[in-house]
Amino acid sequence: MKQILTIILSCVTVLVVAQNNQVQNANNYLRNEEYDKAKIAADAAATNETTKGSAKLWMYRGQIYQKIYESKKPEIKALDADAHEKAVESFLTCLKLDKDNVYKEQIKTNMWLVQTCAALDYKSKYMADTKEYDKAIRGLDLLEQALPYDFDGGLKRNNITKENLMLTHFKVYSQSGNKEKTKEYADKLIEIKFKDVSIYSNMAKINLIDKDTAKALSYIEKGKLIFEDNMDLINMEINIYLAQKKTDALKTKLNDAIAIAPDNEVLHCVLANLYDKTNDKENAEKEYLKALEIKPDYDVANYNLGVVYFNTGNEWGEKINALPLNDTKKAKEYEEKKNEYYRKATVNFEQSYAVSPDKATKQRLRQLYLKLGEMEKADKYK
Repeated sequence: MKQILTIILSCVTVLVVAQNNQVQNANNYLRNEEYDKAKIAADAAATNETTKGSAKLWMYRGQIYQKIYESKKPEIKALDADAHEKAVESFLTCLKLDKDNVYKEQIKTNMWLVQTCAALDYKSKYMADTKEYDKAIRGLDLLEQALPYDFDGGLKRNNITKENLMLTHFKVYSQSGNKEKTKEYADKLIEIKFKDVSIYSNMAKINLIDKDTAKALSYIEKGKLIFEDNMDLINMEINIYLAQKKTDALKTKLNDAIAIAPDNEVLHCVLANLYDKTNDKENAEKEYLKALEIKPDYDVANYNLGVVYFNTGNEWGEKINALPLNDTKKAKEYEEKKNEYYRKATVNFEQSYAVSPDKATKQRLRQLYLKLGEMEKADKYK
């Protein structure tokens, strides 16, 4: 019996030594850039009872997986599609097991955790873009676990913060159609007053899909307290009132607000937008002009007034097309009217473009100058 026990103990000792050798083997293969063998050794040690509690092992494993996803060689990258996640997971496990902070300084000095987290953050957003939502969420969850180990602010410098991760979680859940989780993260973000208009607009859209108009309007109202001149929120509110055939109530609401704050260009712009949507172009023009009288460089009012003039010019163009071919007198008169409104539109689009040089305004300006036959000006907006 004594001999049998001795043999058993000897076998156990051999197995322990063998597994400890696997840890050292992982490091040796890592140094020799034999990442396929390093991966096998590290993974074997990570699942073995005698070595899976070794902080050193997890540090090596983190380095190995970092090398795998960083490699420019396709055959190395192909070793593991989840290398980003496993690198972060390994460094986090190392830090949790490293009670005496033996390896913490190496991870901190070499910025291994920061680098792998930054790479995983990028990958998670890419996964969301390619609609691999489960992988995106898994990556974001790992990044949240890394936040307590942001020793020198490296994660924060890479915009990996609690607030930003909450926002990305919200967006991914929203894209994936997970309403429950979307609402959970939206409410968290609203509670901390995070400034991103998509929180409010997305939640309004979700509630509109669920036919909860009152809840949609409540999110819009909350959003407008922070983003008072955001046209997405304003248009959503107007469209809800239009759908409910409550435009008179909305006009009254806006006029009452203007009576209290007559110099608020945003209110005039919103009222103008409502008039435009109800095909009252005359009052729309008046309110846009009032907004621009208060703030001449108000790009939203300039752009929207430009659209009113552009559409009016198009209407005169349609009238020309409806005329008999021999009615040249009216055709000339209508042509002058059409071009008059097109020229008015260019003025406002130019002023809008000077403040916010976006692609849509640029295209409108080119289109208008082509219609007016002013090729030199059109070429400025190619």
